[in-house]
Amino acid sequence: MDVLLQNGNINTIQRASDLLMSVSVCAETHKEKIICQSLAASEELKKMAQEREPLWVFDLDRSLEVLNFTEYNRRFSSLDPTLEEIIRVITMGGGPEELPNLNENVEIIQTESGFTQPCESEASRAIGVVSSNPVGLVNMFMDVNEWSRIFSNIVSKAQNLGVILKGQQENPDGVLQVMVAEFHFPSPLVPSREMYFARCCRQLDFDTWIIADVSLENIFPNPAVKCQRKPSGCLIQAFQEGLSMVTWVEHNAVCNNLVHDMFVKPIFAFGAKRWISSLERQCDRNATLLMHNKGTDFILSSRASPGLGTSGNSLLNLAERIVRSFNANICSNQENKWRQVPIEGAQDTLIKTSLDIDKPGVPCGVSVTISTSLHLHVRQSDVFQFFRCEQNRNKWDILSCGLTIRDIICISSARNSTDCISLVLVEPTENRNAVAYLHESFYDSTGYYVVYAPIDISAMDHIMEGKNSDNVSILGSGFAVLPGRTDRESILTIGFQIMDEELTTPEYLPPQSVLTAHRLMKETTSLIKAAIIS
Repeated sequence: MDVLLQNGNINTIQRASDLLMSVSVCAETHKEKIICQSLAASEELKKMAQEREPLWVFDLDRSLEVLNFTEYNRRFSSLDPTLEEIIRVITMGGGPEELPNLNENVEIIQTESGFTQPCESEASRAIGVVSSNPVGLVNMFMDVNEWSRIFSNIVSKAQNLGVILKGQQENPDGVLQVMVAEFHFPSPLVPSREMYFARCCRQLDFDTWIIADVSLENIFPNPAVKCQRKPSGCLIQAFQEGLSMVTWVEHNAVCNNLVHDMFVKPIFAFGAKRWISSLERQCDRNATLLMHNKGTDFILSSRASPGLGTSGNSLLNLAERIVRSFNANICSNQENKWRQVPIEGAQDTLIKTSLDIDKPGVPCGVSVTISTSLHLHVRQSDVFQFFRCEQNRNKWDILSCGLTIRDIICISSARNSTDCISLVLVEPTENRNAVAYLHESFYDSTGYYVVYAPIDISAMDHIMEGKNSDNVSILGSGFAVLPGRTDRESILTIGFQIMDEELTTPEYLPPQSVLTAHRLMKETTSLIKAAIIS
């Protein structure tokens, strides 16, 4: 066990590939190619965002628009990579059955060594109305830190590697930058997707903007990359005062998309609908904070007091940090990889560690994250409602079993009743002090989430007085309820973050710490199954 747990590679230094890319993208020999490819991608994206049938068809089963690949290949795709694949098959003596079908959603990606590999294309489109003006959205998309914050449930890593064009002084029109990003699915059993791409911003007219992404592997071949970003992004149009209509197109070519047998192949797990629903939710939150700063009351249901006063901002900001903490640690990523728990019967339970020192809002020391995904023969919505109900905490939380739960505050979204922030109190007993928990529940079109963190009573009082919550230390834990293979099934991802005061380094996790974390997960899953299935 010791050897297995010392092999974790926790890399806190920027990877060499990112450094090399940062230098390469700014070289004059590459700039013109990047500019031409990005402009072409923005033109393709504009057409894909504006056109309807036959380019797009509505998938009734998934309730979203998907790309008609036959029409797309006829109008947009270059045949060069496909012809190269045909030549390769013929040269190697392959038969007709090995030739690519031009009518299927198959892409051909060429690697640095000159070989090609077939990839499956995923393409979808979604339209939404968000609480922001177009310029505000554009500024958010072109700020890599703000963009990754808004989409923390999808983006686990994002970095700006270089700016090719700076655009206009008064607005971001014409900005072109090269980025690296890692996109994740809410389960440690599903690999993340890393992509290098250019992002350009163009103002089409007074009220219309376009943000277009496109991968650069044809300029910077990288055999390690298994996912390429075809022209993707969004068309943003002014709708009403303070509102924008956003048309999102998500188009990726994915190679070797290894997925655990438990999951339906997540072709649309990274789709446009998930991006739009996440954007709507975050913009609603920002609008709520803005309204509060202007003196407008929150939409709330409070069981303890008639209003939140200045504590509303503190609660919303802290809840957002809890969700970001959960998202950052529950995903699979390249820099801090999961390790399988070396215990018999725990092959689907994964564990990792991280070290935080002098990071505001995060406990100082080594934290242990343990996660697993379970297949349940229970509807996705029913599982979500179970965890969303704070009164059920004493049915699954080992530390709250049999104790009295009291609701303090519930802040609901005006757009979606599934989006809710709540503060609950586990009443004290003779042997245990009272503990408060801040919960947030939400939906992003792929899954339902219930994320929480314990807060000690003094910190809760501090927040309820309306004071700044930035220095309140938290670690987010929680649940992601994902769709199963049928409507009567679901996949439940559980993720716990625990501070281990005995650890001094994240490189070595002693057997006792592993056993403690595994016991917590095993007992919790048993309680959950007993409560939900009974």
